[in-house]
Amino acid sequence: MRRVLLILSLVGVIVFAAIVATVEYERRDNAFRVKRAQEIVSELQRLEIGKSDLSVADAIVRKFGNAPLPWGWTRYPKNYCASPERDENCVYLLSMNNSPLENLLEKHPLLRRLGFHEWDGRAVILFNGGTVSHHDFIVWYRTSRGDLRGFGASEGQSLPKYEPDQARISDSYSVMRFHTGHTSPEYGLGLQATLTASASATERQRASHIDFACLAQKEGCDDVCKVMPEAWRDFYEVRGRFDVEKRGPDYFLCTESPK
Repeated sequence: MRRVLLILSLVGVIVFAAIVATVEYERRDNAFRVKRAQEIVSELQRLEIGKSDLSVADAIVRKFGNAPLPWGWTRYPKNYCASPERDENCVYLLSMNNSPLENLLEKHPLLRRLGFHEWDGRAVILFNGGTVSHHDFIVWYRTSRGDLRGFGASEGQSLPKYEPDQARISDSYSVMRFHTGHTSPEYGLGLQATLTASASATERQRASHIDFACLAQKEGCDDVCKVMPEAWRDFYEVRGRFDVEKRGPDYFLCTESPK
């Protein structure tokens, strides 16, 4: 009996040590992935619409890597810039969080109980005639309350024309509310700031004021209004407050009243 108890105690110690080691690895790995995501965004912000060519984006992708091939594909199609047969009208896709632990979270949701950080996203660089015509990124994360929320930014030749959930702040800056696609098993909301090449320095500052650091914190990110406060306020003043009145508090994207 004593031998059995000793074996069980030893197994318990080993399991506990493995859990502690895994949690610490995840913390360090996540901090690295968050830093990498910030670096991707910094590289995107340096791209010039209508000027930066494929060689510039090639350097970015060499540094951060392509997004994995879509499920079931064995090679990139011609319209992907990663294809050896690409043309001048192609697209680059990058994973914002390329950690192998993200796949584990999808396959084993119970791991979330260990406090693993849950966030994911992608970045896009679109070319037209060999130069950048559009770039954007979106990150999805889960709040401490369990809500699925998102944030992002984009820049293109013009602002979206037919987006019903867009707040047009000026001719060169807008903020749009987006949601998960119809195929997603879960409904989530987020905000994305959009700029054109003619955006002012102030507009760029407001659109790029994003708190990536919260993704690395133990408690994770909170409301969208705290992750991208200036873009959220711009959206709220022009569009958001009317959505809350018509559709309910979920569309507020904040648990605190605006100051």
